[in-house]
Amino acid sequence: MAAALLVAVPAVVTACSAGGSASAPSGSATVASARTARTAQVPTRPPSTAQPRAGHARAQVTTSVVRWRLPEPVGREVVVPAGPDSAVVAGGLVSGDASTSRAYELDLRTGARRPLPALPVPVHDAAGARLGGRVVVVGGGNTTEQGAVQRLSPTGVSWRVGVGLPRPRSDLVTAAVGGSVFVLGGYDGVGSPTEVLASSHGHPFRVAGHLAAAVRYPAVAVVRGAVWLFGGEQDGAMVAVVQRFDPSTGHTRVVAELPRPTGHAAAVTTGRQVLVVGGRLGPDTVTSAMEEFDPSSGRFRRAGRLPHPLADAGVVQRGRVAYLLGGETPALTSTVVRVSGLTRPVH
Repeated sequence: MAAALLVAVPAVVTACSAGGSASAPSGSATVASARTARTAQVPTRPPSTAQPRAGHARAQVTTSVVRWRLPEPVGREVVVPAGPDSAVVAGGLVSGDASTSRAYELDLRTGARRPLPALPVPVHDAAGARLGGRVVVVGGGNTTEQGAVQRLSPTGVSWRVGVGLPRPRSDLVTAAVGGSVFVLGGYDGVGSPTEVLASSHGHPFRVAGHLAAAVRYPAVAVVRGAVWLFGGEQDGAMVAVVQRFDPSTGHTRVVAELPRPTGHAAAVTTGRQVLVVGGRLGPDTVTSAMEEFDPSSGRFRRAGRLPHPLADAGVVQRGRVAYLLGGETPALTSTVVRVSGLTRPVH
């Protein structure tokens, strides 16, 4: 895939914001504002290695900053797997606290980009999935919360805005299970809805259950047919709650707590475990911590650190490797972090 230059696309000023407060532990970055729009100058560091505890047959996880960068500093973008080594990147928060409509297919091996048409509705804090072979961008925010569902044509030549969510929602996550996509958490402009929505075609969405705790900006992972939500933000503060949603029954239970209240993190699967990486401990405090969660026991263990503090990154996992694209350090960054040595997920 040959690299290509992308033309500038429209952007709008965002209305979404983070909340809460916390002190900064070791390995965290703190600044006066979590929305600093300047570029983060993050040096490349030697790979960080998470050593498994004695007696645990777990893969050795390593993290490193890749040599190539995204075309611009961006965070809170949608990232959806495309080919075996590529992903579609759409929207996000860019310099000037604005939502972008830029979209492209990214080669995860080289950083080469294939331009895609701009989103009809510029958004950040949206979620994405693949439905019926199509990339869909769900909800998000710009000057206000959005309920649009934007679908990329199979040939990648156009986006279509179809039937949307029952009501606008940003700061949400999606999870694909059994041919359906589930929408969980978020913010509707007034509060965080507990309704879990589901669709098998991207429209219409039906209520498939309710969360036990209303949250926005949680990390999400799917393990053995269940959807797990880690932390998030609630009433302006980060929370530690871990929730398990069962798509077959629509029931959600609180099953554990993170070691520290954390929102805006990312999650990737390591076989039957989940690796929760980075996030915010408060609106101005970003962490580099990685914690491995065992769903069978409900326990966490430390699993090393990212090369630098990172929150609100786009994440894509391809087998035993995951990529954290851009994000906030807390300044917006164009760096890409590679997480290697993951065992293959068990769905």
